[in-house]
Formats: sequence, structure tokens, C-alpha cells
Amino acid sequence: MQLTDDLIAGTINSISGFIVAKYTEQFNIPLDLAMEAFLDSNTYKLLSDKETGYYFDSIPEIFDMFLKEVSGDGNNAR
Repeated sequence: MQLTDDLIAGTINSISGFIVAKYTEQFNIPLDLAMEAFLDSNTYKLLSDKETGYYFDSIPEIFDMFLKEVSGDGNNAR
């Protein structure tokens, strides 16, 4: 259903925006580098995969998953 796909895509984009903004703010990283890091991450790949359902998770949970990934602590497998 197209509407559902559009809503899921919007949710993923919103979550991604919040995570990039929080990463930028918390670690004083330039926006373009923060965005590149997130978009290249396994966390983003999992979030973008509709089959995982990660877009239902809370933003803090996904952010923590991303931080573990960039710190090398964890493999994002729940």
C-alpha cells in the first residue's frame, strides 16, 4: 500500500534527522560529517529496512544503537 510505504519512509527520515542532529550536538561534529556517518552506518541500513521494524523503536534506542556502532561496541544485532 503506497500510503503505508510513504508513512514508513517519512518516519525513517524523521528518525534519521533527529539522530543526526543529536549526534552533531552531543559530539560537536559538523552536520555533513554526522549525516555521512549515520547514512553509512549499519544502524541506518537496519532502520531503512522495513522488514526489521526498527522504525517502530524509540529514537533514544536507535541513537544508542548508533553510538555503540560508531564506538565499536556491539554489532547492532538485538
